[in-house]
This record gives sequence, structure tokens and C-alpha cells, in this order.
Amino acid sequence: MRVDVYVKDVLARCEALKRAGMWLPEPAIRPRAWIENFEDADKKVAAQLLERFVFYNQRLTDSLLVASFNSIADGLNKGPSAPSREQLLRALLNAIFTPISGETPNPTDSGYFLCRRTRQILNVDEAQIKATPEALATAAGGQPIVFVDDFIGSGDQFLSTWQDSSSGTSFEEIHRQIGFCAIYVSLVGTDTGIARIASKAPSVAVCVAHKVDNRGTLWGIQGSNFLLHQQIETILKKYATRLTPLDGYMHQDNYLVYGYKKRGLFFAFEHSVPDATLPIFWCRGTNNWEPLIERK
Repeated sequence: MRVDVYVKDVLARCEALKRAGMWLPEPAIRPRAWIENFEDADKKVAAQLLERFVFYNQRLTDSLLVASFNSIADGLNKGPSAPSREQLLRALLNAIFTPISGETPNPTDSGYFLCRRTRQILNVDEAQIKATPEALATAAGGQPIVFVDDFIGSGDQFLSTWQDSSSGTSFEEIHRQIGFCAIYVSLVGTDTGIARIASKAPSVAVCVAHKVDNRGTLWGIQGSNFLLHQQIETILKKYATRLTPLDGYMHQDNYLVYGYKKRGLFFAFEHSVPDATLPIFWCRGTNNWEPLIERK
């Protein structure tokens, strides 16, 4: 297939997703403007990247949230030392729900948004939703805690919340002392991030609706189509020089090429875009660079 025909075909499929309501309309997601960032010789590979981009609109996000909570009761293993299905279901009866904060806590963190959706979609009583300081005090009294977030990438954000002792104690320390029931509900998680939490916090029950393994990343392409991976890597490195992220940490260790911790992911939620998703999709840039979707 000719390059121009292939690119038009990919863009037509993007437009079909918009018409179906699966993707947001312009200017929230702008595939045509994004493709125009690339030189003609690079547009075929850019279109192959675009073909792999996955967008979870609010309806799908809500469905993932429900599925994540339903997975608490599925009886599958949630961690090396996680409570049993029966213990988890009993814990939900009087659990406190609290958001996962970023390494630098911010009221706009996704965990706060997901806690609100938990109240709206799952009818969790507002009195059961607490900020971290109140949740710490509740955990110290032995009450179960449900941590809520949208995405497990490296596991850093959860472990930062779990181990943070800036208030004089931490969830980790309280759990070591009295062993409260801890559940971590997330919409999507990478297998590496989940495994890291399992090694650092083995008693936490990690419940996700969708697990992303290597096949759903840039590195999966390396294994299945090495030539295409080389071509993608070439344009990622070439155009990373034009990207200008607001977060300073994205300038280290090739994060601008591969995403945070080099995860190489392809997806976004309507409410946020993980920094582990390839920045070429979401990052602002120079020379009139147009992101496909901006990271909020």
C-alpha cells in the first residue's frame, strides 16, 4: 500500500472512532494535526504508532473502575501475602477509601478523581473517602484501607504513598505493627509495576481491571517486528529533540524518548495521560509541534 493511502486509512479510522464517540472530538484529540508534525518520509511510521494508540473515554474508564472493584471478589491471587477473598469482602464492609498521591502530592492527582468516581459510580459513602492523613489515623485503628488510582506503571506512586513517613508514621509501619487489611484498586497496571509492589509490599491486595504486559508496549514490538521497532525508535529519538515537557524529571534518562521509567506505553485516559506513555503522543513542543492529546 502506498504511504499516503495508508496514512489516510489510519486517519479515517481515527475519525470513525470520533464519530462513534470512542475518541473525543477536536481539539482534545487531533490525529491529523499530529501526523503533520512529521516529515513525509516519517509519516508511515508515525501512522503505525498512531494505529497502536488506545484511548479510554470516561464511559470506558467508569467500566474499568467497576471491573477493578469487582475483581476484589474474583478469588485470584492478589499478592504473595494478600488476604483471602473472604477477608477482602469482609474488609469492604467498613473500609476507608483514599487516593494514591504522586511523589509530590497534588489535589489534581488522578487518585482524587477516581475516589470521586467511586462515590458517584459505586455509591461509596462520602464519609468513607479520606485524605492520606485521615486514612493513616484510621489504619492505626485497624480499619481496612482501599487505595484508589488509575494506573500502576513502575509502582513508584503507590510505594511512595505506602512508605511515606513524613507525618511521623507510614502505612507500611502501621501495617507492620497491627496488620490492617490493605487493598490497592487500579484501572490498569503493568506487570512490572505490579510485581514491584508484590516484592516491596507483599501483603497488599492489588486489584486491576487490565494488566499490561510487554506485548502492549514499545518493547513488545521489538520482539514481534524488530525492523518496525528500529524504525519507530529512530523517529522517537529524532523528534524527542522538539519536545518540551513541563515536568523537569522527564528530561532524564531518555524518558522523552520512551516515557517515564522507559515503559513505552501507548494509551491515555480522558481525565489524564500517564507519563509512562510515549511522550511523542502527549508532550508539547517547539516549531508548532501539535500533541495528539495533551497531558493534563
